[in-house]
Amino acid sequence: MRIQNSKYRYLLSNLGKGLIWLVLILALFLIAKYYFQSGYDTVMQHLSDKPLLVFSAFTLSEVLFGIIPPELFMIWSLHQGGVIHYILFTILLAGISYTAGIIGYFFGRFFSTTPLYNKLLTKAGPQLKRQVKRFGGFMIVIAAATPVPYSAICMIVGAAHFKLSHFLLFGISRLLRFGVYAYVVWQVDKI
Repeated sequence: MRIQNSKYRYLLSNLGKGLIWLVLILALFLIAKYYFQSGYDTVMQHLSDKPLLVFSAFTLSEVLFGIIPPELFMIWSLHQGGVIHYILFTILLAGISYTAGIIGYFFGRFFSTTPLYNKLLTKAGPQLKRQVKRFGGFMIVIAAATPVPYSAICMIVGAAHFKLSHFLLFGISRLLRFGVYAYVVWQVDKI
């Protein structure tokens, strides 16, 4: 029962942080769009001409711990055409993010076999593996749906040799996050 309560506290805490983060990004988006319209339009036009650069930056960010919030790329996608473009670009972003998580998983799995890993985690390694065994699926879902760095969690569960099929299944929640957030970003753009 105590474990369940700590799981739910962790979940609620991170969902709250995720909601605050989303509201902050959307507020900045609206401020930029309405109060700095010419600068906002200039930046969006400039980036619209460089989709390969934008997708490359997103991919790099997602592989390297999710440095840039995906919502910023969804906002960029709003300016790529109509609703069909927005949906297609958001699906592409979600696929890139999911794939980056898989890359992170395998990186963690590979890294766990190196002498450096053994040196770094001599004491923490067994505890980490126990925690992943106990909370692995929950950790993946939380990271996939909240601002917890998804790629980092993917590396950790990979290093702990969490079962790949379970990882792929729990990781689908990342796609759900993109769907929900994309809908919210689309609605806020209509304000």
